[in-house]
This record gives sequence, C-alpha cells and structure tokens, in this order.
Amino acid sequence: MNMSLKKFAAAAVSVSMVMACVAGCGAKNSETVAKNEMLADVAKAEEIAALEHSTTAGKTETVYIIKNGDGTTRTIVSEWLKNPSGSASVKDVASLEGIEVVKGDATLQENENGNITWNAKGADVFYSGTTTKAAPVDVELTYTLDGAKIKATDLKGKSGHLVIDISYRNSMSKAVKGKDGKEHTIYMPFIMSTGLILENSKVRNVTVENGESVNDGDHTIVMGIGFPGLYESLGLDTIDLNGKKEKDETSQKIDIPENIKIECDVKDCDELTALTVGKIFDLKDIDKKVDTEKLGKDMDDMTDGMKKLIDGSEDLREGVSKINSGAKTIHNGAKTLSDGASALSKGAGKIAAGTKTLNKGAAQLQSNNDTLRKGAKAIDDGLSAIDKKMPSAANAKALADGSATVKKTIDSMYAVTQSVSVSEKDIAALTAKLQKLVEAGELDAATMKQMIAVYKSYAGLEKGVAGLHSGYGNINTAMQAYPVLASGIGKAAKGADDLHKGINAYTAGVDELSSGIRKVDSGMAKLSTSSQQLAKGAKKLSNGTGTLEDGTSKLLNGSKELLSGLKKFDDKAVDRVSDMISDNLIPLTDRVESLKAYADTYKSFAGTDSTVECSTVFVFKNV
Repeated sequence: MNMSLKKFAAAAVSVSMVMACVAGCGAKNSETVAKNEMLADVAKAEEIAALEHSTTAGKTETVYIIKNGDGTTRTIVSEWLKNPSGSASVKDVASLEGIEVVKGDATLQENENGNITWNAKGADVFYSGTTTKAAPVDVELTYTLDGAKIKATDLKGKSGHLVIDISYRNSMSKAVKGKDGKEHTIYMPFIMSTGLILENSKVRNVTVENGESVNDGDHTIVMGIGFPGLYESLGLDTIDLNGKKEKDETSQKIDIPENIKIECDVKDCDELTALTVGKIFDLKDIDKKVDTEKLGKDMDDMTDGMKKLIDGSEDLREGVSKINSGAKTIHNGAKTLSDGASALSKGAGKIAAGTKTLNKGAAQLQSNNDTLRKGAKAIDDGLSAIDKKMPSAANAKALADGSATVKKTIDSMYAVTQSVSVSEKDIAALTAKLQKLVEAGELDAATMKQMIAVYKSYAGLEKGVAGLHSGYGNINTAMQAYPVLASGIGKAAKGADDLHKGINAYTAGVDELSSGIRKVDSGMAKLSTSSQQLAKGAKKLSNGTGTLEDGTSKLLNGSKELLSGLKKFDDKAVDRVSDMISDNLIPLTDRVESLKAYADTYKSFAGTDSTVECSTVFVFKNV
C-alpha cells in the first residue's frame, strides 16, 4: 500500500488546536447553566472547530456534545450557511429542535419536516438547535484513584494516584466485499484528538500512553490522537511486512491507537475538563498509488513461468538419468568387447599352437555380442526417451520466450518499485521533519516510529525486488540456450539409433567370423593383424564410452543442482515477494480504496441539502 504518511503527521494539527483552545474552557459545568453561558460555550466550540472545517464547504456544521460526569449528555448543533451570491432566501435541511438564529438578521421562514427556508436578507445564516440523536463516534473518560474507579464529579479535593483512560468508539460501519471475494467490515474513518490542562500545583509525575504532554511551568497540557475502527478497517492484524518469515525472523506490525492512558499523582484535585475534536479522516490526498491489478498479474505471470521452468528441469533430469544409465551399460559392454578383442589378438598370435586356441578366443568374442547389443539398445532407448520428452524446436523456442517474458515481468516490477523508490536519504529527511513535529509537541514519538517503520518496510520491498531482478538474469541466459539443447538431443538420439544398427551389423559379422574360423584355418596371418586392429579399436571404444559415462554423470549432477537451485530461488525470492505483495499490498490498497469511497458518503450529522457540500466537526466536552 502507498498510503501517504503525511496524513498521520497532519493529524497532530488537531491536537495543537485542542492545546491552544482548551485553556479558555472553565472547569465549572452545571445542568442549569444560563443561556448566555451556553452560547459562550457554543461559540468556543465553533472557534475550536473552525480550524478543522473545510474552507470550500458551503455549509459548516459544528456538533457540540457536552458529557457531564453524572452521565447526562446534551448535544447542540451549530450551522453556518454560506451565501456568497447574496441570495434573499436560503434553503437548508436539518433535523433539529429549538432552532434559533445566533448571529445576524436572518429569520426562519419555513420548517417543514426538517426542510428549512431562511429569509437570509442577502447574508450568511448562523443558527443552532438541539438533538437527541447519537453521534457516530464517541469518547469516554474513566477515572481510577488509587486503584478504585471514581466519578469525575467526585474528584474535586481528592488526592492520590490518578489514572485517566480515554477510549474512542466508532458506531458507523458497513460490510464490504474485497477484490478477493471475502467480506469484511469497515468503519467510517474518523480522527479524534483530545486535550486536558492540569494545574502543576495540583498534579505531578504525569505520563501519557499514545499521547504527549507539554509543561509550560504552570500547567501540563496533555494531548492524544485516536483513529477508532481504522485498525480493523485496514485489517492490520493480518498484515506482516516481512512476507514469509524464516525461523529467526519476527513479524513487523503496524499499530494505530484507539485509546489514551494518562497517569499522575494529584493533591487536592480540581474538577477536570477534557475537550475532544472529531472529524472525517481525509484519505483523498494519496501521494503515490500502485497499479495493484497489473502488479498482481505480473506476479502471477512470473510465478507461472517459474513453475514451468521447474517442471522442464524435472523432465530434463529424468531424461539425463536414463542417458547416464545407458552410458554405464554401453561402457560395460565396450569394456567387455575390448577384453574379447584382446583375447582374439592373442589367439591369432598363437596360431602355431593350433586353431583350438583361436576358436576359443573367437567363441569368447562371440559370447560378448549380447552384452554389446544390450548396451547399444539401452543408450538408443535412453536417448529416444529423452528425445520424446524434449519439446519441438518451436516449443523449445516458446519456453525460451516464456523465460524472457518472466525476465521482462521482473524488469517491469523492478521499474515499478524504482519509480516509487524510498531511499535512505528520503527516510532521513522524513525522520528530521517528524522529529521537529515531536519537538514542537505536534506529534508523539510512538506515531513517528510507526511512520518510519512503514517507509522502511517499503524500502525492504524495493531491495527484495531489486535482488529478484539481479538474480534472474543468469537463469534467463541459460534458458535462451534451451532450443539448442533440444536440437542437440534430437541429433544425439538419431546418432544412438545409427550406433545401435551398426553394432548389430558388427556383432553379426563377429558371428560370421567365428563360423569362418571354425571352417578355415588358412589366412590366419591376416586374421591376426585384423584382430590386433580390432583390439586397439575396442580399447578406444572402451575409453570413449568411459568418458561418455563420466560426462553423463556430471550432466546428471548438474541437472539435479539446476532443479534444486530453481526450487530454492522460487521459495526464497519469487514466492516471498509474491506472498508479501499478494497478502499485504494488494488487500490493504483495496481496503483503503473502500474507506475512501465510504468516507465520501458521509455528508452531515443533522442533515444537509444534497446540492451543498457540508463540513462536519464534532466537539466533545467531558466534565
């Protein structure tokens, strides 16, 4: 996934806003607060929300939710209808009670089932109303003093070790079906930021989980950010940035906070007030986007190509094994032939001793004919078998072309990763910028580490693809020679067939020679000379077949190593990169696109005219 990390850094703006505005909120809160005090609170909420509202929206909606320590809640919605054309009449949609103008001279002309018409008098319209409708997001603060839960209203004047747990809830979700056909739940992407101000005279030893604290001397300002539902929406519990792991590797996970924990020691505690701002998390600004559909197809093509290479290598190993077996047989036959020819030569040299010895040698030579025929037939059968296994010249070329396609696919992947390269310099620059945000109190250190981890994980993916690109070149070079190998095996098979026929003819001649020796003892001088030449030829044949056996043995070992190397390359490189992309990158990008589409469907809390862009910000006040 290429989601922009800048969005996480931008979330710190909300926290800064809370820090700047919470100081103006008093600690007092009462259900019987006077109307002018309530309007002042609403004005403060509008001031806080103004920093978060869209500047292009035709309507801004601030939902002010007061959550009292006794469990009661009041919701006030403040609407600002912009009237840039100076129209006399402005229409709106809002399901609110007790609607009244809070600024300007506009008057309510009509309110029919939430369809409102305002007499705007050419100006913008500012009005507010109340509702009992529940917000799609919520924030809860629970307090524990010295290990025992306590209400916020009972904290005043108390002392001890205080723990404040701030948790966010998101109740707006829907089920979607991903490109993999599996259904999962996504939540409307809200970002929540909370701030509290603690008096240093009353509080010390402040620590924060998933947040930051800033001490200005008199006060400690505590801030935190949460993304309720985002972790589940993105399916981050299933994400493993390492892909397939070796035994000594550990998984690298991404963590997104959904709660904040504050601990401190209090003395004569004051009443505490927390402000939380919530809005839609803008996912539109994506810095980089990967064409996951093409990348997925590339990975499928590459893995299919590797499987074909492995299958072809297995066939090659089986054929070479048969050749090696035939070579051993013919070598044994040739050695026996050499021994027989030598015996014949010696017999011819001792012709004076009589034809009996000569006939014995000839009989021994004749007895070796079966071995020689079997050896010739074995190598003929072996080469014929592998020749049948070998593809035609056209198919061999197609296999070489398939290997070239695999290389082209790897080159394409390499080019894709290079186009979105994340260098050490980029990571260092991002780290420096994020560090400044941390030092300014606008970003927490834990979130900064998460951001950097995501960037580094992409750098690891880039290196993995680069290694794949480098390693496959030699294999592709070897596969380009495959058509030549296929042609050579065919020629060798034909040669073996010719050899088989020649040896059959030769052994038939030996049979005739033996018969002739028994019948004729004249001309033994010629026979002696011929038998000596035969002995030398048989010796060379024996030596040659020995060399052939050694060569086929080495070829067999090489084919085994090639098969083993291809399988290891497939397991270590191709499968690992493919799994990391298929299991993480593609599904996560799919979920982000679903979240973006879902976020676009959220228009307003109280309602809005379908033709008007509305910007909605929630402000929670926990007292």
